[in-house]
Amino acid sequence: MVAIYNYGYVAKLIIIGDMGCGKSSLLRQFTEDTFSEKTNHTIGVEFGTKVIDIDGERVKIQAWDTAGQEDSLSVERFRSVTRSYYRGSIGTIFVYDITNRESFDGLDKWMTDARQLTAPHSIFVLVGNKADQEARRVVSYEEGEAYARQNDMLFVEASAKTGEKVDSTFLTLASKIIQLVKDGVVDPMAPDSGVQSKKPQDALAAAAASASSSAAKNNPRAVQVNSSNPSRFSLGTGGCC
Repeated sequence: MVAIYNYGYVAKLIIIGDMGCGKSSLLRQFTEDTFSEKTNHTIGVEFGTKVIDIDGERVKIQAWDTAGQEDSLSVERFRSVTRSYYRGSIGTIFVYDITNRESFDGLDKWMTDARQLTAPHSIFVLVGNKADQEARRVVSYEEGEAYARQNDMLFVEASAKTGEKVDSTFLTLASKIIQLVKDGVVDPMAPDSGVQSKKPQDALAAAAASASSSAAKNNPRAVQVNSSNPSRFSLGTGGCC
C-alpha cells in the first residue's frame, strides 16, 4: 500500500555557524513564526519542519539546526556531531551575526566541512543575521556579499527577531531545489540526494523497482536487460558482448 502525503517532496537542509549567531532563532521564526530573547544554545542537533508551496509543488522542509559551540573543550565533539548531518542534505544555510566579527571570520571552517561532506549539487546560502541591529553592525553588507560571491552562495541579511527576509530565504532555497529536480540534476528517488519524492506515482515506481530487484536476487540466473548494465547489452549500436 502506498502512503498518501499532502506534499510532493521532502527536502533536507542543515543550518550551521558559530554559537550565538541566531541559528535556532532563524529556524523557529521560519517554522513557528515566533522569537524569544531567551534561547538556550543548541546541544547537538535540533530539528524543525514546515510545508510550503513552491512553483506549484508542496515541499516539506526538514531543517537541522546544529550546535555551534566553539570552546576548546567541546569544539571537536560538537563539530563531529554536526558533520554527520551534512550527508544527505540538499541545502546548507551558513549563518553569521552582523554584530559579531568573529562569527563572520569563522565561516571558513564551516565552509571546509560543507564542501568536503555535502554533495556537489548542494545549494549554499549565506545569511547575515540580526539585520535589525544596524547600530551595532561590525560586518558590512558588502563584506557578506563578497564572501558569498567568492564561494558561489546565495546571500541575504535577515532578522530572526523581526522576521525580515526569513521566510523568503527558505522559499528561495526551496525554489532552487525544486528547479534542480525539474532540470534532472537531482534524482528525488535516490536515497542520499537530499530531496525525496513523496508523490504516489513515484512511490509506486520505487515499489515496482524494489520488487524487480528482489526477484532478480531470488533468481540469480536471470539476466535483467536495462540501461544500468550497458556493458552487457548495447541498444542501437549494432554491437553486443
